[in-house]
Amino acid sequence: MVFDAHSDIWTDVTIRFLKGERDIFRKYHFERLQKGSIEGSIFAIWIDSPYAETRPYERFLEMAEAIQNEISITQKFVIVKNEKEIQKARQNHQFYVIIGAEGLSSIGKNLDLIEQYYDLGARHAMLTWNEQNALATGVKGEVTRGLTELGKQAVQKIMKKKMLLDVSHLNEKSFWDITDLMEYPLIASHSNAKALCNVPRNLSDEQLFAIRDLNGVIGINAFHGFIHNVAAEQTIDNLIKHVVYIADKIGVEHVGCGFDFIEFLPSTEPEYATKGLEDYTKVPDFVKKLKQVGFSEKEVENICYRNFHRVIQQVLG
Repeated sequence: MVFDAHSDIWTDVTIRFLKGERDIFRKYHFERLQKGSIEGSIFAIWIDSPYAETRPYERFLEMAEAIQNEISITQKFVIVKNEKEIQKARQNHQFYVIIGAEGLSSIGKNLDLIEQYYDLGARHAMLTWNEQNALATGVKGEVTRGLTELGKQAVQKIMKKKMLLDVSHLNEKSFWDITDLMEYPLIASHSNAKALCNVPRNLSDEQLFAIRDLNGVIGINAFHGFIHNVAAEQTIDNLIKHVVYIADKIGVEHVGCGFDFIEFLPSTEPEYATKGLEDYTKVPDFVKKLKQVGFSEKEVENICYRNFHRVIQQVLG
């Protein structure tokens, strides 16, 4: 079984909900997740364009309504807030979801609004997506700008509430500002190795070491552009090389899965798919290849779910 540390399924739920559809997870996602042996995931609230630029808080409220409606009618997943609830869901053969926040642009400068995410059930947060906001700087922001003073306060608030703190999408200055503040393991839910694919969203060796030293986990990202700089080489085999590289560099106990599949989003073009790992149904092929390159059964289990469960237990309880 596999735990996926990053999914944008809430975006699809919101788009369809606002068009009048209901029971969206069961209709469009559950079967594919089952075929891929995905047992649970972090579903992130991502304020998509153009709403991120025009009305991020209002979009959050729309997403919150869509999520609450989906929770109220579904029989295909349960929301979990700690490791004990995850294990209960697993025992009952239920798909489990941790609600996350892929950026906090929607709160503006009002840190009290983090409570709205928490009250909705969120136990995971990133400070930014790619943008530069009142808290921190994403990979498309100014290189020399990191966390603001308000952003440092946000980190302290997130840690006090014992939420998972996620550094995927941050620029390097913000990354290092956060690591200086961390009191427990952090995660990079969906990032790869910059040494193998030199793009801003991937992690340098120094960043890998920092995550290791905090006993964190990096979720391997299946998005094609983070696998190889040459389009023809954006394949499942080259993604496996990122797993091997990171495991060799900092230890297999710091590697997990954060696939970031987006084939269901309306703006996605077919060429965005990684060859051999186009969607959730192909995840068993990813697991097979882990074994083929020499990972033991125990190491494969660690990559597939145990490593993230360790951090979830340590942070969320």
